[in-house]
Order: sequence, then C-alpha cells, then structure tokens
Amino acid sequence: LFFFIGSLIVLVTGVSCTFFWILHLQWAPAQFMTTLFLLLFGVLMVVLDFPIPNPTQRDWPNLVSIRDHCYKFVLFMTRFMGRGMWYLFLATLVFAALWDTNISWFFGGLFTLYLVLLGAIALWKGYLISMQLDKARNILLREKETGGSLDHYIAPTQPGLNKVQFKALLKNLTNEEELFSDDDLDYVLNALSFVPSSDGIVSREEFNYWVTPGLMLMV
Repeated sequence: LFFFIGSLIVLVTGVSCTFFWILHLQWAPAQFMTTLFLLLFGVLMVVLDFPIPNPTQRDWPNLVSIRDHCYKFVLFMTRFMGRGMWYLFLATLVFAALWDTNISWFFGGLFTLYLVLLGAIALWKGYLISMQLDKARNILLREKETGGSLDHYIAPTQPGLNKVQFKALLKNLTNEEELFSDDDLDYVLNALSFVPSSDGIVSREEFNYWVTPGLMLMV
C-alpha cells in the first residue's frame, strides 16, 4: 500500500505539472523532460504496485503483460532495495518539479518527504531481509564446500519447496524461529523466482541457482 501511495504521488505530480506548463507555456526543455519522466514512470509504477498481488492472465491481461515487461526490463523496480533507491531518485525530481518551480512549496515538500522516507525505509528493510537470507545461503555453501550434499534439503525427484517447507528449511539452518514474517517471505520467494509472478514454490533450479557462490541476492 505504501508503494502504491508513492506511485500515486509521482503520477499526480506528473499530471499536475503537465497541466500547469500547458497553461503557462514557456521554453523550458529540461522541465518538460522532468515532467514527462514523472508522468511516464508514474503510470508504470501505479500499474506495477496496483493492489492486486497475483492477477491472472484471464482477468487482467493488460496488467499481467505490463508487469511481465517490468520484470524483464526494469527488474530493480520489483525489489525492496531497488525501489528504495528509485524512490529516493524520484523524490529529487518531485522536489524540482514542484518546489523549485514554485508550483507548490507545500506539496513539493510534503511529497518529497514521503518519498524520501519511503525510499530510506525500503532500502533498510530490503538490506535486512537480504542479509538474513544470505546468512542461510552461506550455511548451505559451507556444507557444499565440505563435500556435503544438499539432497536432504530438496530431493532430486522433488519439484521444489513450497512456502511452508522453505520457511522450515530456513529455521533449520539458522535455528531462528521467526527469521521472516509471512509477508517478508513472500518478497523472498518473489526474489528467488525465475518468473514475474511467483507461484509460491521455490523450484529445484531456483534453489540450485541461489546456493551457487556469488554476490548476495538483493531482495
């Protein structure tokens, strides 16, 4: 919901600035590009954050199509940390569009404050989740490096781990009862998923990719 409000703020800023500059025409190409940028990405983020978690192709074909393209071309906008950095950047554009142009100091300050807080909290939350998930991954990596097999976590014939099974795996690895809340675990499953809309299953291929050496997975 907080991300959806943030996307509405960006869209409202883009729309209001568009009408303002139509009524007050002047040569300002930089301001025009800023307004166009806010308008386009405002629409995109409203669609991405529209409060329908898992729309079906039959009921929401256009929504599903746009979200699929977002996962393909702007994947960072689907991650906590990516959204955090993105909203911090957009906060500067909203500030420039409303405050610097004297269109509205009040809404310029209010909207910018909300987006800055949203971006900072999303970055912090995403980093915490990523660190906790990576702690479990490092335990698995150490087990592989010592010659151990991970088949007792996910059998070769097993198609994948559902949400409950993956949560039990993390609990078994870290000895922490509540490493993630149910909502946080949904974001983890989405980050691990190879497809735009997670089906709530961590497939064997996704699991194997996660436990390969490399950089920490950003959630």
